[in-house]
Amino acid sequence: MNVSGIPVSARAPVPGWKRGWPWQEGPAGRFAPFKAVVFTLLLLPALWLLWRTSQHDLGPRPLTELILQTGNWGIRLLLVSLFVTPLRQILRRGRLALIRRMIGVASALYLLAHFILYTANHAFDLNKIVTEIAKANYLIIGLSALVGLSLLLATSTDGMIRRLGSRRWQRLHWLVFPAAILGAWHFFLQVKADISQPLLMIGFLTWLLGYRLWRYLKPQGAVLPLWALVLLGLAATAVTVAGEAAYFGWKIGTAVVPRVLEANLNIEMGLRPGIWVLLAATGVTVAAGLATMKARRS
Repeated sequence: MNVSGIPVSARAPVPGWKRGWPWQEGPAGRFAPFKAVVFTLLLLPALWLLWRTSQHDLGPRPLTELILQTGNWGIRLLLVSLFVTPLRQILRRGRLALIRRMIGVASALYLLAHFILYTANHAFDLNKIVTEIAKANYLIIGLSALVGLSLLLATSTDGMIRRLGSRRWQRLHWLVFPAAILGAWHFFLQVKADISQPLLMIGFLTWLLGYRLWRYLKPQGAVLPLWALVLLGLAATAVTVAGEAAYFGWKIGTAVVPRVLEANLNIEMGLRPGIWVLLAATGVTVAAGLATMKARRS
């Protein structure tokens, strides 16, 4: 699944089995160490969960833990897949495009496993599943995101690009952005206590959407200036901090809002989600600056 909204090559597939392996590239299907490493990393969460299952290390409700973990990894990988294109453009590393679809497909598969495990937890009772989903907004939101991602997964092949045409296929795959928003919203709504991870995802998603909007408004091929990346980082941080303050103000009372804001300014109280978003955005900006300096020297 190409989650950047930019079509991959639509050339004819290479005959034989070599074309389909994720660790190969090029018409000859040659072995690509970079893709092989990424493929292995994408498998690690699944292998870790399988090992925990074999060791009976999933707690008193193993299916619930598996549902939680597959959902968490699915949305994390979805955000990583959305980050590939900005990173490729910022660092001027074209080869990063090779892993974009692989990460997107992995994300969709983890989220499909998340839903299958949810149905298994209800003994595959269709009536019970439909009734429960209809009663809970966060389940409707999550299912909507999954339907969108499943559609993208089904059309992620080179063959589907040829059938749909590059332009229609590209428009269809912009669905990944509303799907990502719905997925992050679903994650936020279903968390009962610690909202740090959902807030992190909301902050990162704010940066990713802001980056793409800014790029869309610029001339084709233009690189975002460093000052734009600085502003994006500050905006994503502000959204994260404001979201945290609004959440606790709603749950506990408005009197707690100044304390939440103060916690983001005092690292002795621990690094809040907004600080992590700021650090990540700063790292991207520094990397962009170094890449720009290197490009000017060469």
